[in-house]
Amino acid sequence: MLNVEDLERTMPGLRTVRPGAARRVDWRALEGSLGVGLPADFKEFTEAYPPVEIDEFLRIWSPTPGREEEFVEGVRYGLEILRDLQEAGDAEDYTAYPEPGGLLPWGESIEGDVFYWRLAGPAPELWPVVASGRNGAWWECDGGMLAFLVGLVDGTAERAELPDGVLGPTASVVLLGT
Repeated sequence: MLNVEDLERTMPGLRTVRPGAARRVDWRALEGSLGVGLPADFKEFTEAYPPVEIDEFLRIWSPTPGREEEFVEGVRYGLEILRDLQEAGDAEDYTAYPEPGGLLPWGESIEGDVFYWRLAGPAPELWPVVASGRNGAWWECDGGMLAFLVGLVDGTAERAELPDGVLGPTASVVLLGT
């Protein structure tokens, strides 16, 4: 399993915007509200970074300490959109959490792509990432959120509908909501 330092090595611009102090998210409250524990790599990332936008394209959601319920509300909104896609027959065979094996969103692109975990069993560290492309493609990548991001940057992860020329080693990084 990869850690934040692996992503920072792959995308040096990320490290240059890392806040000095760790962010203390109330994971017990957040996960209690969601009804599910979240992967350790996501927790590590979100304790190091607020929400970020990479290459003016990909946004990684991150809870704000003391405002965890706002993050949960955003996730719930993402689940509503996914349920709408299911009802319209546009989600392939994927379902929204809390259905068994359901998807739980963690990020998006500014062009309409959405990034999820597929809750494949009780161990969050084993959940694959599922990407939903803006033009209807769905694809899955093993290894977790950080492995997916490192793979997008170093070219080892499937990109499907994601545009070429973004998310490389020289990607720009902007902190959102700070």
